Amino acid sequence: MTLDLVKERGIPLDDQSLSWKEMVGRPYSKLDVDAFTRVRVILMNGIESEQLRFLHVAARMNRELREPLARIRRIEQQQQTLVNWLHPADQSPLETTLGYEQVAIELTADIAQKEPDPYLAQTHRFGLLEDFDHLYRYAALYDRLEAQGRLDNAAARTREVEDGSSRSPVIAGRRLAEIARLVQATSRFRNRIRNSRSPDRGDA
Repeated sequence: MTLDLVKERGIPLDDQSLSWKEMVGRPYSKLDVDAFTRVRVILMNGIESEQLRFLHVAARMNRELREPLARIRRIEQQQQTLVNWLHPADQSPLETTLGYEQVAIELTADIAQKEPDPYLAQTHRFGLLEDFDHLYRYAALYDRLEAQGRLDNAAARTREVEDGSSRSPVIAGRRLAEIARLVQATSRFRNRIRNSRSPDRGDA
């Protein structure tokens, strides 16, 4: 469905206010949700957050518009809260990061396909290399720290996610070594904290 801003009459501002019950929707399930459902939630949350930042800046520069902008900003904040709370509580920050990287890949790829200028389209495709590299790295980290042999379900069903794959768009040899060093450093740090908290340090 396409939104026609010329023909669309819109909804009066006073009718857009949401109650707490209306803002608290049912979150999606991270185990069996469609990958693009999470993409849409993250993308819409980003759009609403950017709109809030824009209205804050506009209010600082327009004294006469501060009151009406504040009313609009309140409605935008409620809409942003509604969308943001669609993320499940059991979704870890690393799983959310995987979703953000997928959003970056899908948006950049779509822009590259629709860009009429060949040079700009090539620039967007070049930017995809970094997004894919991030997705590979976070997927590898997730596979070791959280999934215990399972990749993130939502991303894996839509994108081929293989840590250290020879088909990675960047040099893959350094990836596993860097992640292994990160895991080892994390383990050593946890051991130091555990030892520092031990009541028997041998200094008595």
